[in-house]
Amino acid sequence: MQRQIDTELAQAETPAAIAAAKATGVPAPAISTAYPAVPVADRSDPTAYAIAFATELLDTNYATQTRAGLLAWAEHEEAPNTLPGVPADVAGKALVLSLADPDLPGASPSPVPSPAGWAADAAAGVSQEVSDVAAEVDPDWTEIVSEGWQPADPLMTIETVTGNLTVTTNGQAAAPKSFILTLALGSAAHARGYGAVAAGDWAVG
Repeated sequence: MQRQIDTELAQAETPAAIAAAKATGVPAPAISTAYPAVPVADRSDPTAYAIAFATELLDTNYATQTRAGLLAWAEHEEAPNTLPGVPADVAGKALVLSLADPDLPGASPSPVPSPAGWAADAAAGVSQEVSDVAAEVDPDWTEIVSEGWQPADPLMTIETVTGNLTVTTNGQAAAPKSFILTLALGSAAHARGYGAVAAGDWAVG
């Protein structure tokens, strides 16, 4: 079963996606006042980490925070993608690329606006805040592990994060909308405990 699932996962990593990842750069890891590191207290438990990471990712004031700062923070919070078929030279890019470039082959919707979208939101006085954030292990991950497959990274797991998102424009708050985000987690590259491997399946509705 281990070999079979390894093969299936490796086949899911298409040559086009790998080539695009190799050709795309990511920022140096950095934290800042606007984007501090996820607290140490939240790094020992995957659910706590997923909630903390998603909250910092989504709570945004587009006029006072920068997209570059967000992506540098994400690179600081990354955990290498150790799934079969992922080359070592792109493993550490997975998180930033999942957030910054949803147009890459095999990518899925991201909560991070394009550079033009971020600038437009900043000019329009847009900010957003999440509430009632919760997380639980993704059922598909539970199923694959229950079948006997074990990831190379013992901390790897996938969490489904849900909550409510309130968008405010020039001081006027819209009605909250529910959101969902999938986070793959693993062993953090720049800290002890959990980090984020990739984000995906973003939806608001």
